[in-house]
Amino acid sequence: MALPRSFTLDADKRARLGTQFLRLARRYDRALNERLAPFHLAPTHYEILKLLYAAPEYSRTHSELAAAMGVTLPSITLAVQKLGALKLIGEQRGEDRRRRVVSLTVKGAEFLGPLYDAHERFAEALFSAIPEKSAHAVEGAIEALLVRLTALEAPAATA
Repeated sequence: MALPRSFTLDADKRARLGTQFLRLARRYDRALNERLAPFHLAPTHYEILKLLYAAPEYSRTHSELAAAMGVTLPSITLAVQKLGALKLIGEQRGEDRRRRVVSLTVKGAEFLGPLYDAHERFAEALFSAIPEKSAHAVEGAIEALLVRLTALEAPAATA
């Protein structure tokens, strides 16, 4: 598609949202990684610990974790291996031997406390910029964009 002769930066504001989202995501990722570095964890590890803490019996399957986080099973497997090596979680086979169940250990629950406090103070300071009544709309818009992006990527992946 050729650039229209009538192109102006003001007309490009909606298309620039992608660049702004990318900049925000990169800066948030960097800031979050800096806060988690003293704990020797990545954001994925932190999310898994939180999901396990909130789960019934402090346990979830690999598939449940992947679905809740929107990541692939191989990503979960790698993160679980790291958390297991740190003795923050345990893992056992489910009733169906193909299913693996991940459980938060006592050490993991104790470790999560200060980690949670540090992260939640940071998240509150950052995301309080979005008024409570707007937060639901922002979340919905982000989810819609992710669904749309997935749909737009699908034909490229099969080509």
